[in-house]
Parts: sequence; C-alpha cells; structure tokens
Amino acid sequence: MIDKQTVDRILDAVKIEEVIGDFVTLKRRGANYIGLCPFHEDRNPSMSVSPSKGIFKCFACGKAGTAVTFVMEHEHMTYPEALRYLARKYNIEIEEKEETPEEATGRLKYESLILITEAAQKYFQDILWNTEEGKAIGLSYFRERKFTDETIRKFGLGFAPKGRNNFLSWAKSKGYNPDLLVDAGMCIRRDDGELTDRFYNRVIFPISAIGGRVIGFGARTLIKDEKPKYVNSPESLIYDKKHTLYGITQAKGEISKRDKCYLVEGYADVISMHQAGICNLVASSGTSLTQEQVLMIKRFTNNITVMYDGDAAGQHASLRGVDMILGEGMNVKVVTLPPEDDPDSYAKAHTHDEILTYMERHENDFIVFKSELLMKDAQQDPIKKAGLINDVIESLSMIPDAVTRTVYVNVVADKFDVKTDVIFNRINELRERRKRNEAQRNPYPQRSYEPEIMEQATSVEGKKGITNIFLAPNEKELVYYLIKFGPYRLIFPENMVYGAPQTPAITVAQYMRSELEKDDESFTNPLYKNIYDEFYATFGDVSYTDDEHRDAVENAVLRHFTNNRDKEVIDMVVGMLNDAQPLTIKQFRTSIVPEEDTLGEMVPKSLNLYKFKVLEFICRQLTAELGEAQKNGDTERRNLLLAKLKEYSRAKTSVAKSVNRLT
Repeated sequence: MIDKQTVDRILDAVKIEEVIGDFVTLKRRGANYIGLCPFHEDRNPSMSVSPSKGIFKCFACGKAGTAVTFVMEHEHMTYPEALRYLARKYNIEIEEKEETPEEATGRLKYESLILITEAAQKYFQDILWNTEEGKAIGLSYFRERKFTDETIRKFGLGFAPKGRNNFLSWAKSKGYNPDLLVDAGMCIRRDDGELTDRFYNRVIFPISAIGGRVIGFGARTLIKDEKPKYVNSPESLIYDKKHTLYGITQAKGEISKRDKCYLVEGYADVISMHQAGICNLVASSGTSLTQEQVLMIKRFTNNITVMYDGDAAGQHASLRGVDMILGEGMNVKVVTLPPEDDPDSYAKAHTHDEILTYMERHENDFIVFKSELLMKDAQQDPIKKAGLINDVIESLSMIPDAVTRTVYVNVVADKFDVKTDVIFNRINELRERRKRNEAQRNPYPQRSYEPEIMEQATSVEGKKGITNIFLAPNEKELVYYLIKFGPYRLIFPENMVYGAPQTPAITVAQYMRSELEKDDESFTNPLYKNIYDEFYATFGDVSYTDDEHRDAVENAVLRHFTNNRDKEVIDMVVGMLNDAQPLTIKQFRTSIVPEEDTLGEMVPKSLNLYKFKVLEFICRQLTAELGEAQKNGDTERRNLLLAKLKEYSRAKTSVAKSVNRLT
C-alpha cells in the first residue's frame, strides 16, 4: 500500500496536461487545452483539460476526472497502479506499506495478465542476449536483417528457444498461475489438459499499448517454408488487435511533433524505418486497418500517408482502409515504393534524407492514386469503368467537409468526363444512407466544442444519486460554491436585501452551514447530500489564518473530491469545476468580475434561491394533496392542507422578495 505522504508527493508533481499529452495531442485554447477524447469515437475535440484545476472533462461522452483517473480509465489500472505509473513518470520513489490480503485479492485480472506479458518480454529478451542459442539464432537473424543492437533493444526484441515447455517451466518457477498464463496468451492448453508454450523457436516482436505496457507478441519462424510464418498472441482481456498499432509507443511523440503519420504493414517495416530516422511511423500489424486504429492516429495528427509495397498487390492494399480514414476527416496520401521494394528493404538501402526526399516527391493524392490504379484494371471495359467511377465516388462521399468534397468532385468529373451533377447526386444518396445507419449505431452525437462555450447545462437525470430533479440544480449550485470557495471569507454588500449581513470574518462554508441549520434544511438528493456531509466531516468549517493558508485548504478540498472513491462524485465535481459557473445563477450576474469577488452577494442569493425552491416544492406537493382531498370530499383534511399551503405560500413570498423574484 502506498502511504499518504507518497501519494501527496505524486499528486503535487503531476501536471495533467503532460500526463494526458502522452496519449492525446492537446492544443492550447486560452487557459485550457482541448483534444480528441480517447474514451469514445471522437471526431471533433470534445475533451477539455484544465492545468489550473488539474482536471479533464469530455463534453460528449461525459468522462471526467484528474490525471490519476485518466490513467486508470485509459490504461485499465487500479488506483494504486495509476499512482505507481505516475510515480515512474515523475521519478518519485514509492514507499509502500505491506499489502493486506484483501488488497492483494482485489487486484484486477487485467494487471495480472500485464505483469505476465511484461515478464515474458524480459524473459525472451534475456534469452536473446544472454544464451548461446539466443545469440546464435535470434541475434544473428536480427543482425542479418541489419538491425543495430540499439534498435533491437529499443523495440525489446527477443527469442523463444526450442522446446515446447521452456517458458512454461520458467514461469512456474517464478510462481505464475498456469491459468493466467493461458489467459495471457503465453501458453496453450492441449486436449489432455496439459499446458505447452505458444511461442518456441521463433524471434519475438513485443507489442505494446499506447502507454508502453507490453500486451502481446508476434513471433516469426526462422525455418524456411514453415507454416505459419507468424504466430501472434490471441485476442484477450489485454490484447485487442483492432485497438493496437505496432510501434505507437515509440512513434507517438514524433507523430505529434511532425503532424504526420506514415502507415505501413509489418513489424520489420516499422523497425527499419525507425532505424533510418523516420520515427513518425506505425504498422497495422498485418491486419486490415480498423476504425479504432485510425482514431488512435487521429489523436496525434490529421495527416496520414499510407506506404506499402511497390508491387501490384501492395498498391491495391493501399486502398484498403482509405475510405475509413477519409470518413474521419483526415488528409490521406499514398506513397508507392519501387516495384522491387517494401518499406523494410527501402529503408535499409537508403539514407534518412533520401527516404524523405522520395516520399515527398512520390506522395500522391488518394483520389488521383485510386483513379489511376483502378483505371489500369478497367482499361477499355465500360462496365469496369462504371464500377471504377462508383468506387471513387464512394470514397468522395466519405469526406465530411463539403468544400473538400466539391474540389474533388470537379477533379473526378474532368478525369472521367462525368457531369458534376451526377456525382453530387450519387454522393448525397450515399451520405444519406450512411447517416441513417450511423444514427442507430453511434451513441454520441458529434459536435464541435470550444472551451469558451462549454458551459452547457449538465443533465441530472439518470444519475444514481439524483432523486429530486426539481431541487437538483440549486443543490448542485450550493455544492459548487462549497467545494470551490468553501474557505473564502464573505464580504457582504452594504445594501444587501436578501438576508441580514453577517460578520465579515465568516467563510462560505461557515455561512452555508449556519443558514441551512437555522432553517433545518437538508439536501434531498443523496449525491449532493453525501458531498455536503463529507465536506464538513473532513474539513469542518475550514477557517484559515491568511491567504496562503486559505489556498492550501482550497487545494486540499479540490484534491479530496477529485480523487474521491465514488466515481459519480468525481464526475460531478469535475464537471462543475469545468463549467465557468452554474447556469442557474448566471442571470443574476451583471458584470464580468472574478467569482471570488462576488461571493458575498452570490452565496447568500444562491441560498435564498434554494430556500425559495424548497418552499415552492412543498407548495406543489400540498397543492396536489389538496386536490386529492377535494376530489375525495375530505373537508377536514382539505382545511388542514389549505392552512399549511397559505403558511408556506407566505414564507415563499417573503423569500422571493428578498431575491427580487416575482411569484
């Protein structure tokens, strides 16, 4: 267990924009950053990151939290594991207490499998460098492929020795659970129930998640004509091929820096290109390109250049997935290598500058490339030519930007001597059909969000802790002031008409509790009541001695609730802190001034508005009960309810006048 002092050191060191920036390309907008949310299929920047508050929020899917919760969600880690990850990032030594049996039992299976694959990578790497078999077979092979020792280590390459039980025996000697070895894809259970190694007598290519953790392996045989040539880790809890790009760990920084990603097919293509200095390059690992892989690239750049083999098969392979890339609004180009080359061989035969020069000169616009390539197949056959045109129009229909589509329509119309009206009509048909289909599948409507206008009301319906929707906005508003400004002192205006001025020494937290206790009020929604109660149980009335002390208390409050054990609390608090101000109070603001300068006016007014809403809620309930009593002819109950209604109505009118509100 990590002790509290170490946790505090980690949280103090963390810069949320740096942590999230390891996974997502962030662009500064004012005081905040925006980027594509990695938790849903985001096509427009929906995620806002606030360095000053240390929080993020996606305004499309609702994910929110701190740097710790981001790592937990993105990397499927527990809270302690996320802290360890951040400690490694910021070079903080962790002092841990002995783990309790309950905590050990609670470890996620995901982490257990990751530990196995990471241990396996070290095992294979050790065999490669430190055994005679590894050096004679595996290391010799990599060096024959002209991989330098530095490159071999950079990509963590290894060797699985001959024999079907070497890794299994090693893993058992280290105490790894045999069942988990199977679940991690490292071993296979035979029909007789016995285990055997999945990888043996092959060179090993570790496959990493975007954060750098090893999640699987590709293994190549060195025996001529042996089938299969490659053996890969199976799909598992930790390894999902459609969400994985080979080389993304090593490439993500350069992709963002260069604002371009080169896409190739195989492991060797990536390794050789990186060795040649072309480091903004990843591979689809021999599988068909998936939408998830495209979206992963889009986090770092909008520009993709597809680069495959120079033969006919390689050229046609370049077309696969292009429509998917276009559909994400990305810019696509295609580089065709010489017929005798693939990216691996070309990188080894040329210098860094020669490779870049070739790619710059031979990058083709995808429409031109596709048209010319398919035209060779169609030749003079009119049926094939019609099919070709429809194929190209299908690609055009994927482009989301209308201006870009129009430019390409004119190019295609000239190239194939087809009227633009015909092309536009066909594009509209395809887009309408696709829109109808996507409307049923896509749970998140795609919108463009700017941080300056991300102040939309957050729906309270559907939250587990919301039982009274009528009072929820006002209770949320009071919680907002409590968490964000609890330790601030209130300075009341001299002409305050919505409550008697209090002593200037009172804080927001002290004033709020005294006002609610005076009227014996209590929050009705469990979510807000729990936060309110937890605040006072943890921090009391949060008095302070000076501004520095106040700031320390404020930071402690924010840290407590944005790192809360209850995820719904985190989501709600982070959402509130990301909003410039709760919507229900904005109508009362007459000038743009710092919020802390208006607390003496706004907090009392918010409390009185809440009291008004409570009274209004009671009056509505009494009115409904009065109607039932009249309907049932219950005169005695009717008179009793009528008296209560008049009493509460007078109280409501009194409170309404204090906030200049008509009833």
